[in-house]
Amino acid sequence: MFIKRNGEKNDCVVAGMVINDMRTKEFEDKTFYEIPVSMGKDAEVINVTVWNRKPEEIKKFDHVFACGQLKVQKVDKDGETKTYYTLNADFIVKENCVKVQEKTQPELEPIDDDSLPF
Repeated sequence: MFIKRNGEKNDCVVAGMVINDMRTKEFEDKTFYEIPVSMGKDAEVINVTVWNRKPEEIKKFDHVFACGQLKVQKVDKDGETKTYYTLNADFIVKENCVKVQEKTQPELEPIDDDSLPF
């Protein structure tokens, strides 16, 4: 899911599956965390970056929800234009669910209608 606010603001909301483990990076002596999020099969990947705080450990195949400022950068490489999307996250949360194993119900034994009191 990808929702961007209309107008001059670049606020957006992203929800999707993480396609690689969270990476720790540095820029100008500041540490930040980068989480690549897919918007679906054959869709764009948005690199979610988190500055000034460390999110809970996020791994490949986790599902996340993030919001913040979107930056779009177009780069010409070998005569081809490639577009990169980065979301500077104000907020990010990882889905925190556990698998539930359903209990199978034992089969009921057939009841003899003649034994019923009515």
